[in-house]
Amino acid sequence: MKTTKKDPIAKEGYVFIASFALASLLIKNKYLKSALIGASAFSTYFFRNPKRQINYTENMVLSPADGTIVDIGKSYERFFFKSKVQKISIFMSVFNVHINLAPFKGVCLDKIYNKGLFISANKPKASIENEQCALLLENEQGQKIVVVQIAGIIARRIVTYTKPLDNMEAGDIIGLIRFGSRLDIYCEKELNLAVHLNQKVKGGDLIGYL
Repeated sequence: MKTTKKDPIAKEGYVFIASFALASLLIKNKYLKSALIGASAFSTYFFRNPKRQINYTENMVLSPADGTIVDIGKSYERFFFKSKVQKISIFMSVFNVHINLAPFKGVCLDKIYNKGLFISANKPKASIENEQCALLLENEQGQKIVVVQIAGIIARRIVTYTKPLDNMEAGDIIGLIRFGSRLDIYCEKELNLAVHLNQKVKGGDLIGYL
């Protein structure tokens, strides 16, 4: 078992928290002041980065995100596999933790960023039309998956820390998406699933076995 050891707030959140808090000190209007204090508090909540207990053994695929499973099926993966493979989609509302985690121990082989639209991330066509960043990941057994961070109607910023040739431990932070979004997982080899449609998951939960 691994306990993730991280800062309690994602570093990208500090500018939002501080900006709203500072603005609230400079504003006289009590209603606007209250709104700014609320925005600072919400930013603290949104960018929270809780510790997670990571239970990982080989061939596991862990959830890279908190959210709801909104799609399980076969779909064409256009960046790397360029074929129809198993896909699991996780929708992250603005109330979910938006830190994204490595789904297994392995290496990042490649990364592709693709500009696009900002339609609601809970719609299936968001997987095709929205702005996104795709990571090709390989575990220690040589099995590959693609993790795609997808921006949503409110989320306008994808942050991806992981880059090609980076090694990762299961549960390491690979990035985040700001303010409501979606994450797709494409598996070259079909997973033996441990989740079902509409299930709520947290980052580090077991998705299935390769």
